[in-house]
Amino acid sequence: MREVFSARWIIWSCLLLLAGASTAAVAQTPPAEIPVSPDALPAGPSLPAFGEDPGHRLLVNGFGVASYAIDAGTRESSFSGDVLALSLFESFSDRLSVFAQLTASREARSPFLADQGAANDVATDIDNLQLRWAPSPASGLDVTFGKFDSPLAIERDDAPLNFQATQSFTFAFARPVKFAGVAVHDVFGPELEGWAIVANGWDVDSDNNRGKTGALYGLWSPSLAAHVGFGVIHGPEKDGTSADPRTTAVATLLLQPAESWVAGGETVAGREPHSAAGGGRAAWFAQTLFAHHRCGRFWAGTLRLDYLDDRDGARTGTRQVLESITLSPQFLFGGGFFGVFRYLDHTSLRLPSLAMRLDLRYDRSTEPVFSGSAGSTEGRGQRGHSSATLQTVFLF
Repeated sequence: MREVFSARWIIWSCLLLLAGASTAAVAQTPPAEIPVSPDALPAGPSLPAFGEDPGHRLLVNGFGVASYAIDAGTRESSFSGDVLALSLFESFSDRLSVFAQLTASREARSPFLADQGAANDVATDIDNLQLRWAPSPASGLDVTFGKFDSPLAIERDDAPLNFQATQSFTFAFARPVKFAGVAVHDVFGPELEGWAIVANGWDVDSDNNRGKTGALYGLWSPSLAAHVGFGVIHGPEKDGTSADPRTTAVATLLLQPAESWVAGGETVAGREPHSAAGGGRAAWFAQTLFAHHRCGRFWAGTLRLDYLDDRDGARTGTRQVLESITLSPQFLFGGGFFGVFRYLDHTSLRLPSLAMRLDLRYDRSTEPVFSGSAGSTEGRGQRGHSSATLQTVFLF
């Protein structure tokens, strides 16, 4: 116990020193995959153990995504292979493990007029690369180094871990999705856990300035069916300068009142000096609410409401309010295992081996920012946008 306490004290002390150094740099001039113990991992595809401990074998998993999308505004439709991801998990010991994911993905077509004609080629990226160390498996303390999903979120980057096919405006504009840096995670008790992060910045692999971005996030779980989180992200995000640090507050809620029901949402409020269209301080506010219901073994549905107030145009490039409603009937088959996940995060819902989701979506803006058909008038832009996306997600 003394060794665990000493290791924990050393880690938190180093983190505070890093945060202090980052703050000084700003003043002078920016899963998560939830780790699980190896013993908790279910059997899955793996490479031969070659006489080693089978509990520390290499696990190989992945997923693929294909879709058919119809854009009512432009009257275009297209089939596409969107994502192919391969993940590796290796537990070297009870204290040290690695999770890596290589993803080839096609950029989704944007509904916005400003992005009309943009290429949606396939790009390959190291989506996750995490070295995780736990001083003691029973302590609740672990340190992750590398590239990882932001824990200050419910909506995730990987399709199998989400409830719908399309992304919300909150996910796309209001907060970071990925961090590259160091994350310290500590379970203080059965109801409370926390994260402290020092990273390069919002969704950047290499630091674009001399400062670092820090984040703190706490998650309170009064029961297995309720999870309430609150966190703050602060740091410089502009290219080539550590001035004008961006501050973002994130609140999350996830509830599972019954075995077949999950509901929740995210609320984000941010601000950044000298980033508004007129040169002043920019501010934005976003909120996403959703409800998901599983009807028996094969059918499910999700309803999502999304709101983004980009009052100064800092996040989308236009001063506007974006609203969206998405209804998603789904067909689910089997039970799968992806990476270190068998269940949707913080729920008892199993990941399906095959999911077919039909997103029926309507977006609206206070400005004519959406693409219209070739023969449309009114400045070529539309305030409303309708689309349908049939997405197939399979695990292997």
